[in-house]
Amino acid sequence: MRPAVLMFIIFCVSAAYAENYNNYTLPTYSSKSGSWLTLEGANDILMPHINLDMPEGKWTYPYDYYPVYTRNQNISGTFFGTSRMAGSTIGVAVLKLNTSSFQEALKELYRLETLDKVEPTKFISIFLNGTGIGHFSINGQASGLYALLVVDPKKLSVMSALPMLVTDDGISVESPSKATKNETLKVKIKVLQGQRNISRKFGTAIVTLETYRATSINASSNSSKERMTSTIRIENESLKIVGEPKISQEIVDQILPILPVDSALALAESNGTESEMFLMHDGDWKPGRYVLTCGVYSNNGLGGINQKIIEMV
Repeated sequence: MRPAVLMFIIFCVSAAYAENYNNYTLPTYSSKSGSWLTLEGANDILMPHINLDMPEGKWTYPYDYYPVYTRNQNISGTFFGTSRMAGSTIGVAVLKLNTSSFQEALKELYRLETLDKVEPTKFISIFLNGTGIGHFSINGQASGLYALLVVDPKKLSVMSALPMLVTDDGISVESPSKATKNETLKVKIKVLQGQRNISRKFGTAIVTLETYRATSINASSNSSKERMTSTIRIENESLKIVGEPKISQEIVDQILPILPVDSALALAESNGTESEMFLMHDGDWKPGRYVLTCGVYSNNGLGGINQKIIEMV
């Protein structure tokens, strides 16, 4: 599983259904119909601005976050329907998306209008009580990218869809919640579950919250993998990637020069289940809030991802 392909698909899953939502406040997914969905136990990751320009249409990712679960972790949530839905039955389906090709994943999204055009890996029925509320719990799924669908079982129509990432490993991040402006940040990443004694790449990056929210990724395509173009823009700097996105040392080397001054990145490789890295600044950190993002990747795919906010004082 290519991590960059995975990330780009995450960015567009709900974009295809942007018209079905008017607000998103963690951990609630709202729709124009007046119903909403809450997820429990998910690790929510802050997202940059994502824009897609494809032959089938233009989309902007409508949420600030996306939910991440670990392999075999139960996916639980509550659906809050309108009063007119009280006493009715709805369906919740889990659909696994293609992560080997960004173009193929997009084609899968176009089939989400009706359930009879897709093959969900899991489908359960939920009875809504007298106030239109129903709880659900789905057994843990294998690692991969999924769409969680709320459907009308009578019409087989998809009422709403949201992205859901399942990673192989749960990871924990140890770092100070507050740091001084001249401090070198020590970050320790631990793999909590998953295979032992395999080669893993550990990575951590920190940028100001202001910079993170101003970061954008724009992707365009004419349905040809070779002619797909993605542009990563960080403040006034940008990087253009031609072809389907995939992580490589070359891409990492190209991103480093466009990182702003108040940022840092560290990479390490280990056969163990943990790694310590240090984030250093040439001068002093600017006071304020920073987003620390940590991830683990192996030949099996994206093992885990986590974030936390650090206050520089």
